[in-house]
Amino acid sequence: MREPTRRQTLLGLGAGAAGIGGYWALRGDSAEDDTFRVGSPWTPDSVDPIANGWLWRRISVVEPLLTVGYDANVEPGLATDWGMVDDETWEFTLREGATFHDGTALTAETALPSLRRAFESSSLAAVPVESIEATDERMITMRTDGPFSPLPAHCTRGETCPVSPAAITDDGSIDEPIGTGPYRFESWEQGTSITATAYPDYHGGRARIGKLVYEGVHDDQTRRLKLQNDELDMARLLPNETVDSLRSRGDLTAHTYEIPRARYLVFDVDSSPFADRRVRRAVMHAIDRDAIVDSLLNGLGSAAVGPFPSSVTDWAAADLEPYAFDPERARTLLAAAGWESDGEGRSRDGESLSVTLWTYSSRPLLPTIAQVLQTRLRAVGFDVEVETMESATIKEQAKNGPFDAFLWSNSVLWYPDPDRLSDFVHSEWSTMHSGYENETVDRLLEEARRMAGRDERFERYAEVQRIVQRDLPVGWLTYYTNVHGTRADVDGYRPHPIESCYHLEEVTD
Repeated sequence: MREPTRRQTLLGLGAGAAGIGGYWALRGDSAEDDTFRVGSPWTPDSVDPIANGWLWRRISVVEPLLTVGYDANVEPGLATDWGMVDDETWEFTLREGATFHDGTALTAETALPSLRRAFESSSLAAVPVESIEATDERMITMRTDGPFSPLPAHCTRGETCPVSPAAITDDGSIDEPIGTGPYRFESWEQGTSITATAYPDYHGGRARIGKLVYEGVHDDQTRRLKLQNDELDMARLLPNETVDSLRSRGDLTAHTYEIPRARYLVFDVDSSPFADRRVRRAVMHAIDRDAIVDSLLNGLGSAAVGPFPSSVTDWAAADLEPYAFDPERARTLLAAAGWESDGEGRSRDGESLSVTLWTYSSRPLLPTIAQVLQTRLRAVGFDVEVETMESATIKEQAKNGPFDAFLWSNSVLWYPDPDRLSDFVHSEWSTMHSGYENETVDRLLEEARRMAGRDERFERYAEVQRIVQRDLPVGWLTYYTNVHGTRADVDGYRPHPIESCYHLEEVTD
């Protein structure tokens, strides 16, 4: 394990110590007594925002040009105003009074190096930014390769968060995240924990908690026990079944809320048997999604209809037809596709209806759900083998060869724009590797990302959702409800719907 590295600022040790000392004096607390500890499954593996910016953003060390509000829409961040000058030009006006944690003022010139570095990286290769310029002291101008309406949403991503020019070394790497957030980096143990302290000169006012310790605790039961033993003030992403036990204790509080994350099946539409849409539809009719919610999710969450939960975002199409649990309908569809019952299962032209369902265990319930799907599909004639492997292995194998189907889970809105659908179903841009190609879907997605008007864009994304619901390259199963636990005396915590930031600067204990 790497030894903790101490934050070094350009202010000088004397000035930094005076600032921190004055802060503790104002609060009247000691550093030991004024610490908030949060545990989450994700380990801190890099100080570089391009690699781990989502985590540094979540704990408020860095900030993006634009943020995501509690209605899952884009809001001001380090930029207070933004807009299109023409079809290929965007302007962002930076707020006054913001400084990096080394005391450097945030200006267009000081934000420019890290913004260029981010948009030139492979992490944002799909975002068609051609150039970024400082056109005034507080004006950043971005030019895109053609009209691109989702640009503001991409400017909320952790990778894009500006850091001080001094944080970027001569070889272009970053040794520490000198950001602009309410907490500034103090030290870390790579893969284990981060320590940050309240930044006294934060433009939004000082954080209410003086010291923040983030711990990466992979095992969910360990996080729960650490919370119960007062080793954590907040334990994030606990199993659904822990809600009742949390609520039964007077010293703990359970927080539950739905997020735009889904569990879903991805079919290989280029190979048998799922090249036939009737077989894909049979799968969806064979699955009791409400039973999965009630039995496996402890009633937390909901059966998914399309990609977007309407409770979280208004980008969800309201008229999607759900696939009702109807095993007899599933059998009829399989027979219509030529898969006749042979007494033990189903076969066609001497080939048995045998499929392999891949999934992974880093999302704990996925293997269990896969076993339920195996049972349901066997009941209508499928011979299903479940294979659990690393998520990266699944993506690599799906990319490079045929497969049957895999069970997956991730955010459907991790940047707040419905262009995220392109990652699922565009024939060239999809990262799901289903092989799905639909000229109408491609055209609608391409038109929508070129349009400025929200209503015009919504019409196209809603139509994409309808077509995909009919064609089923992706079969949506359930939406997520997150469970977090805190000590009962923690006040001011408000869960964020897409978890782009924990907003722990608002918390008191």
